[in-house]
Amino acid sequence: MAVIRIDPASEGYRQFVRLYETARSLRPSELDRWNGELYATVGEGKNWGSLRRDGSLQLSQELVLDHLGPDAAPQDQVQALTTILHEANHARVEIKAPEEPNAVLSSHSKALDEGLTEWVSVSDVAEYADRAGYGDLPDPKPAYPSAYGATEALLEYAAGPEGAADLADRTIDAPVTMRWDVIADEIVKNKLAGVVPQGPEHQQAARAELINAMTTSSWQGLDESRVDISGAVAAETDQALDQATQRIQNHYARRPETPYPANTPNFLIAKQQETSQKLDSSQERVVRRGDEVDLTNLPPPHAGSRVEGARRGTGPGSRERGERPATGRPSAGQSAGEPVSAGAGWRFLSGSAPAGEAVRHRPVLGNGARGAGASGGGRGGVERPVSPTDRGRG
Repeated sequence: MAVIRIDPASEGYRQFVRLYETARSLRPSELDRWNGELYATVGEGKNWGSLRRDGSLQLSQELVLDHLGPDAAPQDQVQALTTILHEANHARVEIKAPEEPNAVLSSHSKALDEGLTEWVSVSDVAEYADRAGYGDLPDPKPAYPSAYGATEALLEYAAGPEGAADLADRTIDAPVTMRWDVIADEIVKNKLAGVVPQGPEHQQAARAELINAMTTSSWQGLDESRVDISGAVAAETDQALDQATQRIQNHYARRPETPYPANTPNFLIAKQQETSQKLDSSQERVVRRGDEVDLTNLPPPHAGSRVEGARRGTGPGSRERGERPATGRPSAGQSAGEPVSAGAGWRFLSGSAPAGEAVRHRPVLGNGARGAGASGGGRGGVERPVSPTDRGRG
């Protein structure tokens, strides 16, 4: 595969810019993370395209750029246009919100991002094609079938089938890691109205519990799934949300004045809160008794633990209780006649480095791309590759 930079002075570049600006006009945004650099992938024929970490765009020559002209088949045209629309939607929002307690800084957000971005792009492509002068085109085949289907089911659970599009419009405007919070807010309004008080602490805590319920392990890597498992994921998510809703109702039936004791979804803030609580605790100098060991009260050693020739004061020629004398055979690297010192058998470890601490990675969310199960970039501490997943053909 070759990656070729497209000259900004070329006609192909100008055509793409026109299509990109038309895509952005459907959902205007002050932010645009595309840096103006455009590359074509040639000879790969598998991934549609991606918005890279450095802000550049890569599009497949064979799957996208070659199908933007009037002679392309309508199905190829609509897939190419959906790719441009998908990447333009990625570029219009921030990814992280590290200071927000309900931000989900894990691969769950990557899966929801791809599913939601594809859902919105597929919904918008008919209007996009009309604005761009392509006229009527067939419906595109959604990329990321598992993430697409699970996202649609989640939107309908929160807002109902008739409210899913409006909820998607609000959710797509939020930073990638805060989209779960927008959906949770819709669930609180529609399923917990009159249960959760309007105070911000109550509302945030209820959303946090719903977010923790939604982000099941089945969402991790869902955008990479090559088999459509959206039905199973949707059923698991619905069940988890039903149970969380019931827990919140039970809590406020007993203690209506106290916010629900939910865990903070943003593990960075949760760690800060834990540290702060420790620092705010009492500073005490405590007398701890029982740490001293009374050797006189220790039980006698078991006979089976006795080691031959290891007692202090027995030399190579000792014959106590019928013991056979030690042979005095030199160990590896020791000359005959050289005295054996205590611990000589462990000398080979003297130059070893101490065991290091386990390495813990912080999660990194990639920019995302339109794809159907290509490999690439958890909850809480699962690292994702920095480069986004390309849009695979599936």
